[in-house]
Amino acid sequence: MATSDFEIERLRLQAAGSLPAHCFDEFQRLSRTLLHGPAFQWLLVDAPHELLREQVMAALDSVLHAAGLQVHRLPLGRRIADVATLEKRLLKNVGKAAVVHVIGSQGWFDAARWDAFNVRRERIAAEVRARLVFWLDAEAIALASHGAPDLWAWRGGVYAFTPLPATAYVRTEGSSGDSPFVRFPYQYGPDVRSMSERRRRIADIRAWLDNHASVPVDLLVAPLDELGRLLYDVGDYDAALAHWRERELPLHRQRGDERGMAVTQGRIADVLQTQGQLDEVLRIRREEQLPVFERLGDSRERAMTQGKIADVLELRAQLDEALRIRREEELPVYEFLDDVRSRAMTQGKIADVLELRGQLDEALRIRREELLPVFERLGDVRSRAVTQGRIADVLQARGQLDEALRIRREEQLPVFERLGDVRERAVTQGRIADLLEARGQLDEALRIRREEELPVYERLGDVRSRALVSSQIALQLLCRNDSESLAEARQLLEAAYADLSRVGLPEAQLLADEMRERGLTVPSI
Repeated sequence: MATSDFEIERLRLQAAGSLPAHCFDEFQRLSRTLLHGPAFQWLLVDAPHELLREQVMAALDSVLHAAGLQVHRLPLGRRIADVATLEKRLLKNVGKAAVVHVIGSQGWFDAARWDAFNVRRERIAAEVRARLVFWLDAEAIALASHGAPDLWAWRGGVYAFTPLPATAYVRTEGSSGDSPFVRFPYQYGPDVRSMSERRRRIADIRAWLDNHASVPVDLLVAPLDELGRLLYDVGDYDAALAHWRERELPLHRQRGDERGMAVTQGRIADVLQTQGQLDEVLRIRREEQLPVFERLGDSRERAMTQGKIADVLELRAQLDEALRIRREEELPVYEFLDDVRSRAMTQGKIADVLELRGQLDEALRIRREELLPVFERLGDVRSRAVTQGRIADVLQARGQLDEALRIRREEQLPVFERLGDVRERAVTQGRIADLLEARGQLDEALRIRREEELPVYERLGDVRSRALVSSQIALQLLCRNDSESLAEARQLLEAAYADLSRVGLPEAQLLADEMRERGLTVPSI
């Protein structure tokens, strides 16, 4: 049963508000045309940025589904090599979907293909009877306007969703009553603002919320969502957890937003995972999220949740099941959706498991050939840096310490410092310390662990990482053989073992074995 017109309009406004501010009006135009226009339409959308395009399409599809319109995605590529094949696929869709997203890869629509499509335009219009949305780039659209004027006259509209430059961030001033999220341009890709800029943004949103306590609840959704993500990004996990539990979750419950509740539960689980509460994390993923996304038919969110479950299984050393989920539950979904970035991220997780199994050559190949080119094309500097780090892991395991150290210092650390990503910066510092320790530079390695790494995990409340770094510091101290260092090492190891045991992590047993080998007493927990 289709949703009421009033509810659809509310959802349309909410979906537009979830996008970067400069996309708001264009989204309203496009969604209005699809909802209220004729059964056959040919619309062109300039959307060259893959992450932003995916966000707009997801927002649009949520509205179309609510209106009872079935949607189909048709990516152009190797399986659709020419216009004749495209026509056959469109005709095959007849009666199945009211809206077809035709997603063009760069360069697919050249002058010859536009001419071939122009020749078929009347037959397609007569037989397809669907709203055809062509997601292209400006060059392909310009070719259509100049090279196929007859076809161009059939267009129902031309729309553009292009990213703002990273420097285009503007604080919202004034007192119009609009929520401050409308100036936030980073929801579709990596947030490249400095830590101080993000903290100022937190202050802006909190001030707006304090001054608009009586606004309609729908206006609170986006600013509260952004505030929670920012608190998490700056490492204020306690505040983020309280925010999601005490503000966002009740808001979604009040609005009857089942999806919003499931997404927020997932964010709560993200924080609990850093605290080592893995049983509760698995419960949330399996009981609070998966059933909702399955009921809603949201294959993407279901796949993402399965991936989060696999993350926990990897922490518990259940590698076979984690690998099965990656290959059978996640990867096929992203391939079907033609989601290049999510596919690459999942390939990276598969490479992580292969590395743990000792399959270094295949792990290295995946990262160099499947991941790096994708992130470079997308301009995703953070994911590129993370991937470079995983390549450095393999090089380090092979004894190529100089190249591994160069990657850490030149390809990773500057990126995380620029992004203000305190966690990844600390992780990278720890990897540098590992390399220095392998080279015999023990004092500098110890300094980095104590001053650059451990304080970050303590502030983030990351029990597992704090315990592991503490144990590394302790093992270095044991090599000094003086009474003061030995006493400190024993204290650190006992505390680390207690933390790891309390949260049920497999590293607890490994640490206990290490302590016994060194003649130390393992405390009873």
